[in-house]
This record gives sequence, structure tokens and C-alpha cells, in this order.
Amino acid sequence: MRSIATTIVNHIAAPVERVFELLTTCARIPDWLPGCTAVTAQGPIKKGSRLNVSFGERETTFEVVDFAAPHTFGWVEKGARKGCKTFFRLDFAGSITAVTIRDVWEPPSLGALVRAKLRPRRYPNLRLDSTLQNLRFALTA
Repeated sequence: MRSIATTIVNHIAAPVERVFELLTTCARIPDWLPGCTAVTAQGPIKKGSRLNVSFGERETTFEVVDFAAPHTFGWVEKGARKGCKTFFRLDFAGSITAVTIRDVWEPPSLGALVRAKLRPRRYPNLRLDSTLQNLRFALTA
């Protein structure tokens, strides 16, 4: 089945290193990831790390599949939304950082694809935009 990808690109008024640090610090992930209430990991985040992530009552695991400081960070979900991938790319743009967020979802079945088209509950554009706004706010706090 073909995957569905959503990408947004925007800018944040902060140095790329500071944005990357915010993205990859476990204690700070709930500050910018919509709906996230807690994140734990065994040791520092790196490629291959597993993050235990709570969204209220729902718990899931993210496996870090892309980690190249200070430019790329990404994970694949191993829980309820198995196979859903999220990637961040940070590019230096003077005193600001260009942020690209890409969400890739592979529907597990044709029925899931049809349900997603008829009753969209994922709203990836809104979620990615909320993520970007939360990143901006967390960097100013």
C-alpha cells in the first residue's frame, strides 16, 4: 500500500543548535509534541534509541531512526499508530532556522485508507502546524 506523506516548511527565530537541543531532550518533548504528557528513554537520545511516550492514557514507543546533530531527527512509532514516521530537518538560514517536518503514514489496510479519507481523524497538517507553533513557544519560554 502506498504511503501518505505530509510536509510543512517554516522558520523559527532561533539558532539551529538550540532548536535541535529542544527536539532531542526527553524532558522537553512534551513541551512541543501535541498531546504528549511524558517521555522517558534509557540514556541520551541517539539513532536506535527507544522512547516511551505517553499521550494521556495511551502509551507508545518511538524508535529513533534518524539522528544527525544538529540537522535531522526522526522516529517511527511502534505502538498503536505502528509505522507512522515523523522527521525533522533543520537548516541554517542566517539568524533563523528553517524547519521541515514530514509525517509519513502507511495505511495498514485498504479499509484504513478509505476510513482516513472519509473520516479524517489524523489531520496531519494541523498536528504538524501545532508542533511548529509549540516549538516556537517553547523556545521563547
